[in-house]
Formats: sequence, structure tokens, C-alpha cells
Amino acid sequence: MRGVEAVALALFVLLTGCKDEPAPVVAAKRYASAVRARDTEALLEVVDGKTSDYVQRAAERASDQIGGRRSVQPTEMLQVVDVDARNAIAKAELLSESGDTAIVRLTGADGTEHDLELVLEDGAWKVSLPTPPAPAGATSPSD
Repeated sequence: MRGVEAVALALFVLLTGCKDEPAPVVAAKRYASAVRARDTEALLEVVDGKTSDYVQRAAERASDQIGGRRSVQPTEMLQVVDVDARNAIAKAELLSESGDTAIVRLTGADGTEHDLELVLEDGAWKVSLPTPPAPAGATSPSD
């Protein structure tokens, strides 16, 4: 039986292509999957610390603005719009990687292209999203 198992494993590896994708590409695909699924929890897991901190501060401000009647969660601060859940990623390509940064181009089945900037944080690649400047009077995470 051991020989049969080895042959089956070898066949599986050949059929699946045994293709290791670069880590930034894998992270970009996880991000795209979370966006398509409108899964805000998964989305927060794949964004960088700067983006996550921004969303956390926004949730805290929202909680304060409603007088603390309830605690607004960071996932409530995210809303995915204008994304067709049927548009799968047809191709993900690592355009550049240099030290702690990478650029990955995602191409949808409809031909649209989106370049994502990723950063390496604590050994994991995270998508870096542009965040607006902090509102006047807001404190930074280091305060």
C-alpha cells in the first residue's frame, strides 16, 4: 500500500502544478477573496497595521459620537462597494518585491487590473491601503 500512496501523492503534486506562489501574491489573493465575499473580519486580518489602526480609531470615534450607548466594532466601519462578487481573480502577478514592500497586480476575469501595495509586518505580508489624514484633534496611536 505504501507504494500506491506515494504514487497517488506524486500524481496529485503533478496535477496541481506544485507551483509555490510568492507570499505577497498569496496575501493579495486573500485580500481579494475577502473583498469579493464582503468579509470585513477577514479583510481586517489582511490589511497592514496602519490601516487597521485607522479603522480602530474610527470605530472608537463612532462609539464616542453615539454617547457610548454601544461599542461600534471596527468591522462595522468597513463597507465594500462597487465590487462584483462574480468577478474572480484570473491572474495575480508579483510586479516587484524589495525588502519589506511588494507590488502585486490582480487581474479580474473581466480584464480589470488593480495594483496592491503590500508590506511585510511581523513576518506576514499585509495589504497597505491609503488612509485619509487623521481628523483635527485626533490622537495618533503613539500618543
